[in-house]
Amino acid sequence: MSSEKVTRGFGLLEKFLSIQRMKRAQKIIKKFKKSEYILDIGCGSYPLFLINSDFDVKCGIDQEVKEMEIKSLHLHLKQHDICANLDLPFKDNYFDVITMLAFIEHLDSVQLLKVLKESYSMLNEGGILIITTPAMWSDIPLKIMAKLHLVSPDEIEEHKKAFNLIELNNLLLKANFKQENIQMGYFEFFLNLWACAKK
Repeated sequence: MSSEKVTRGFGLLEKFLSIQRMKRAQKIIKKFKKSEYILDIGCGSYPLFLINSDFDVKCGIDQEVKEMEIKSLHLHLKQHDICANLDLPFKDNYFDVITMLAFIEHLDSVQLLKVLKESYSMLNEGGILIITTPAMWSDIPLKIMAKLHLVSPDEIEEHKKAFNLIELNNLLLKANFKQENIQMGYFEFFLNLWACAKK
């Protein structure tokens, strides 16, 4: 599997930023004991995070990924355009961890709430959902970086919304997560948000 590109388009910092998101997610996952089954929604054409994660079963879904199974990596990739079909092809109560790293900003509000509710259903009791997304005030810096090709213009142009912690928290509540099971914060110099919601 080639590691040439981690996102669509070209950006000098794309791989570096993907690694930072991956590290943030891995740090959260380490706090939880059970981590056998993981799903990465919006895993991209090259599933960098899944390849570098230690799970018994690793599933990735994205419109850009090639459908394949790599047994040596316990990796199952499924091509699926979530914007065109919001019904995710997985069982309820199956995953210990679901991740959406730099993904939710590509969905409109209706699509996002549906995907969050589906994720809640697909998690085991005690399972966690991890989200990373640009903070609301990072919109202008990202557009400047895209013009300089530090980040992928293709990815940035597709962003539908940027979030603050309150909005993200409210979305998770609407998706059936309980307030006491939601943790949130910032990373990458406050330009990105992270959230962890436990079922």
